[in-house]
Amino acid sequence: MTGKESLFTTKNTIFAAVIAFILLAMVVMTGMMTPLLARILSGTELSLGSDYFNPRTALPTVLLIMILTICLLVSSVRPRSSLMATAAFLLLVVSVVAISPFSNTAVDMAIALVIPALIATAYKIWLTVRDKKGYGRYRGLSAHLIHLGILCILLGVVLSSNMKIEDSAVFETGKMGAGNIQDYTLKITSMASRLEGEPYQDRQASSYITRIDFDIYDQNRYKRSGSVEYITDFKWGQTYTTTYIHRGLTEELFIVPRALDEETGEVDMYVRIVPFINLLWGGIYMMALGIIALLIVEHRNPRESIATVQSPGREKDLAFFEKRYEKIMEQELRKLRSGKSGGGST
Repeated sequence: MTGKESLFTTKNTIFAAVIAFILLAMVVMTGMMTPLLARILSGTELSLGSDYFNPRTALPTVLLIMILTICLLVSSVRPRSSLMATAAFLLLVVSVVAISPFSNTAVDMAIALVIPALIATAYKIWLTVRDKKGYGRYRGLSAHLIHLGILCILLGVVLSSNMKIEDSAVFETGKMGAGNIQDYTLKITSMASRLEGEPYQDRQASSYITRIDFDIYDQNRYKRSGSVEYITDFKWGQTYTTTYIHRGLTEELFIVPRALDEETGEVDMYVRIVPFINLLWGGIYMMALGIIALLIVEHRNPRESIATVQSPGREKDLAFFEKRYEKIMEQELRKLRSGKSGGGST
């Protein structure tokens, strides 16, 4: 085994994965703590969005996915094969990014990274089902389920944040919207206002609420109806709105009013379409299910888990030494018996 091949061990890859995960967590925590520290120390309101996090988390995320993929293969193939698989993996990523089939670098890289990782995970699941039984099988399947969940979360985050479509348009009550947002358009069916809450100062109520009902059309075909509210709070001196959300199998649709004119019946509506967001939610549920299953397996099989740590080679060595010990004891007993019989005949 050469020096390069010796680096591809399960212990080394797991250590590298932990380092990459810690680096990613530090970047995320820094971004989350910076606005809080800025507010406490200087009173400055600071907001960090995807423009801050995406470029800074890209490199540690790429490293983490690659290392996890290599970690899956190290324990199942020879070191030389692991090295060749890693080289092919890197070549695939570079090729897909260079060709850019999706015309988006982040999406191209995510697809190039996650698909081999999913294939490697499926391969490990097949090996686990084929070669292991009992505790080892259940423990392995639970761990691979967690791995699948992580991959789905990463893919869902990248695809949904980079492929989302958002726009706004002014819609007039009773008329079909003039412009489509991807395949969707809206028709405001009604707009009604009401006062709500306890009297405040010289006003009859503390808030003024306008309810906006609308129909949603997909490729000019009616799909469903919805409603949102535009709320003016006199007591706190602010305006806020409710949000319409429809979660479909492949995308989520968000609709929220930005401004309205009751006299003309016009509403400025913001529409956002987020594709593949269900990969994120599905990955979270999958990872949680895998963690729960792993805890149950570990709790119900404490003795068997200790026994499976021993390698088959060690078990063979123990059996060999036990047989050798029995032979030595038999020889010693024969000598003692022969000595006793000789002493009695003299």
